[in-house]
Amino acid sequence: MRTMRTSIFPILALACLSAIPTLASAAEGIDLRLSGSAQQEVANDQLQATLYLQDKSDQPAILANRLNKGIAHGMALGKDYPKVELSTGNYNSWPSYDKNGKIQGWQGRAEIRLKSRDMTQAAELVAQLQKTMLLEGVQFSVSDTARRAAEKAMIPAALAEMQEQANITAKTLGKSRVTIKELEFGNAAPAFRPPMLMRAAAAPMAKEMDVAQPDWQPGLSQLQLQISGKIELN
Repeated sequence: MRTMRTSIFPILALACLSAIPTLASAAEGIDLRLSGSAQQEVANDQLQATLYLQDKSDQPAILANRLNKGIAHGMALGKDYPKVELSTGNYNSWPSYDKNGKIQGWQGRAEIRLKSRDMTQAAELVAQLQKTMLLEGVQFSVSDTARRAAEKAMIPAALAEMQEQANITAKTLGKSRVTIKELEFGNAAPAFRPPMLMRAAAAPMAKEMDVAQPDWQPGLSQLQLQISGKIELN
């Protein structure tokens, strides 16, 4: 029994001593989650617009034929503007009822949507389409290309803000070394949604006539980049 006791104590003492460096090392380092951000105003260089046809008839086939021809005409006009991306949008029809709940006719609506970074060609095409269609609205935004360029330009400022927070925290806690362990980049998202330029109410279609080109002022969007990371202080 006496021999067993003397052999156990050195083993326990050795185990305690071996654990001390690990505990001390864990106590020396401090992990933080910090973030930094940067903002930049960027010129809106992309346009999106929606134009539509709305018609009615007592025969659904006649209504569909009018809408189909009108959309086909608009899409054909777009072929003369290679820098404008044109596509069809929503297309639907619905019955009209009289006061007795009986179907007395049909109404329908069909859309054309356009997207472009060439404001001149877009303005010309919209003016052409407005001869036979109504303008639902125009939206200006920052293109993906311009957004990526702005994001690259904002990275140094966002990182500097996060680094400054880490340095101040390290100084306050008596630490001398700041190590960035992880970084996460958020997309350069608009700080606000650019306003809709104009919206047209539904109205009877007039005969085709010349339409003056709109004078658009795309304005600016304020983009914001967010960076977060894991920081170790020693």
